[in-house]
Amino acid sequence: MQESTKASSSGLIAYAILSHVFSLLVVFFAIMVYVDGPRELWRALSYVCLIPVAVFNCLILHRGWKAVQDGKAQTTPGKAVGYMFIPFFNLYWGFVAWYGLMQEFNRLAVARNRPDQKVGEGMAMTVCVLQATMCLAVFSLPFFVVVLWQIIGAVRDIERS
Repeated sequence: MQESTKASSSGLIAYAILSHVFSLLVVFFAIMVYVDGPRELWRALSYVCLIPVAVFNCLILHRGWKAVQDGKAQTTPGKAVGYMFIPFFNLYWGFVAWYGLMQEFNRLAVARNRPDQKVGEGMAMTVCVLQATMCLAVFSLPFFVVVLWQIIGAVRDIERS
């Protein structure tokens, strides 16, 4: 029996929910730093909660890029995730990884003659611009939630077609 190399959306919803929960914990602990109490503890807890957020977001990004691999994709899933860990280069690579993924979803939707499966690229561009400025990155969180759910929906659409 031959194993399929297509991406699967199973688990993506759980990854997104867990990413959101840990993101909320990061925000809560970051706010608690400014309240009287054990500031170093709150700061440490905030940093610790960033790890699962990064892991779940990387899993979603990898699955998204795996879903668009048809020989014409602009990068591979491993590069999309791996290059995000290169300091300063990741400010540029975020545009390739996140915004480029949305472009790939739209390219596939046009190629399959399914305009109903197109995703909005504007949210991903907004996230990339806000994160590249670094000082405004915290404002990208609501937009990033939308981008994650667009990726999950697009991967499911690709699986169904």
